[in-house]
Amino acid sequence: MMKIFTTQLMGKFKLIQDDHEMVIEDISRLFAQTINGGGTVYFNGEHELQGAALEAVYGSEKLPSCSILHDPSDLTEKDCVILFSRFNDDQDAADRASMYKETGAAVVGVSATRKDALPALEENVHFHINTGLTSGLVPNDDGERVGYPSLLTSLYVYHALYLTTREILEEHGYEF
Repeated sequence: MMKIFTTQLMGKFKLIQDDHEMVIEDISRLFAQTINGGGTVYFNGEHELQGAALEAVYGSEKLPSCSILHDPSDLTEKDCVILFSRFNDDQDAADRASMYKETGAAVVGVSATRKDALPALEENVHFHINTGLTSGLVPNDDGERVGYPSLLTSLYVYHALYLTTREILEEHGYEF
């Protein structure tokens, strides 16, 4: 099972890289502008994806001027919010993204896009990254798919954004 899981997980990472390379660069430019412009990059995660927000703010590799979003009334047009959610049709996440957007802050969504689902989150953000993780990665003997690493794919997206943003900031003389 481990070989299947690892192969499938690497495939998800590769799809994110291949399908969203330009979006990751655009979001990283947005993050760099936010940081250089005196704003804050806020992180928010739904359910287990709070782990991605915690890694971004408290991990060993974090961006400057970043924080966990606790109070949406703190948001200004200088700020940016990245919202991690399991699925694009999570109505609570979509409503939160809409509320953040109304403050003038830029909003980024990270979630899996389900086929035939209403793309609620994508409609309420400026940028969206599809993790492609709509079910477990490993089929078991009953035909059920298990091994749903939503936090791992979200962490992959965060680190891709971190590395790209860091590179942009360093090119503009920002020292870490």
